[in-house]
Amino acid sequence: MQTLIAIALFVLVFLIYNFVNAAAGIAALLAVLAVFIWLKWPTILMLRGNSRYNKGDHAGGLALMEQAYKTGKLDSSMVVYYSYCLVRENQDDRATELLDEFIASGKGTKADICRAKHNKALILRNAGKTEEAFEVMKEVHADMPASDTFGTLGLIYLELADKNPELAEETESFLNEAYEYNSDDRTIACNLGDWNLRTGKLDEAESIYKNIVNHRQNSPTPYYSYARVLMEKGNYEDAEDMLNHALRYPFTGVTAIKREDVETALKTVEEKLAANKTDD
Repeated sequence: MQTLIAIALFVLVFLIYNFVNAAAGIAALLAVLAVFIWLKWPTILMLRGNSRYNKGDHAGGLALMEQAYKTGKLDSSMVVYYSYCLVRENQDDRATELLDEFIASGKGTKADICRAKHNKALILRNAGKTEEAFEVMKEVHADMPASDTFGTLGLIYLELADKNPELAEETESFLNEAYEYNSDDRTIACNLGDWNLRTGKLDEAESIYKNIVNHRQNSPTPYYSYARVLMEKGNYEDAEDMLNHALRYPFTGVTAIKREDVETALKTVEEKLAANKTDD
């Protein structure tokens, strides 16, 4: 609708410019541009915020996104994207407020609602409410299965299987299904690699992780996971290299592991290497 209005206004400006006079046409054009900017101001703020965020100014980017959201006129897909950025920056309380309001409103497409619920599941998982996150993600995945839902649900399956061995068969089946769906997805591949590591299939796990890290990643998770396999195989030198790689990347609110996990593993590896040198 806004596009049709814009076209109609520019046609009107053209007619005024050609059939009235140039000054009136320019004045009309300036008025149309002002109206256009006013209509698109939330989107403009959001795009500026996203640009800043992607350039590393996370605080400045989020501030502009918040201004866009507070206009009350932000497109629903952008609202969901903003909530994801908040989760990445560990601002789960604000993200929860925004998502609860958005989901309750019933606005947005089916895809927007599913992505919003997906983000809510990430927050629940971060808060240790794994069972609740599991139920939300099962609903989201049933409504709109995709690589990201396979990845997040698989990650939650792994956490639940740790506490409940009875879930082992279901977990393995789901992780293999996910891998068949999209073996190129990093999270999906890491999940299956993790399962293979836990179940003693070290060669299978190593094959998966080697394939992942052969392509540069922007997440610490695959490097850490590959290091764990190498540690199990007694290859501490390569494990140390992988762990140092992992520490070069950011740990966010959506990263599957924590910096402390990598630092603890690195300390263990360094101790093993030092002990081996002493033995020599």
